Amino acid sequence: MGKKRYQSKNFTSLSRIFFNHILTIISNFINNQSLTDAHTCYKMFDSKIFKKIKLKEKGFAFCPEITTKIAKKKIKIMEVSISYKGRSFNEGKKISYLDGFEALIALIKYRFFNI
Repeated sequence: MGKKRYQSKNFTSLSRIFFNHILTIISNFINNQSLTDAHTCYKMFDSKIFKKIKLKEKGFAFCPEITTKIAKKKIKIMEVSISYKGRSFNEGKKISYLDGFEALIALIKYRFFNI
């Protein structure tokens, strides 16, 4: 039983990969971008750009907020490949489907409403 629970919470589960990909497709569509992973935790900005953006979100919704606000300013986002080994739930990965809904709400909120 314990092993099955561990596997269902595994970062590399197909459902987790699938829904992250769907969120990226939605983000790319509404923000007119072509990112391979819009919700990556690694982001780097020139401090001048970063200081001009008022951030409100905490947690996973930070990613769609910053991505959308950068897109609205017509700033091109460049991706750089990194080596990464995803964590399992037991290793500290705490993202759930609720975080995905929060990300979707943040995408819509910051793209279509002047917040």
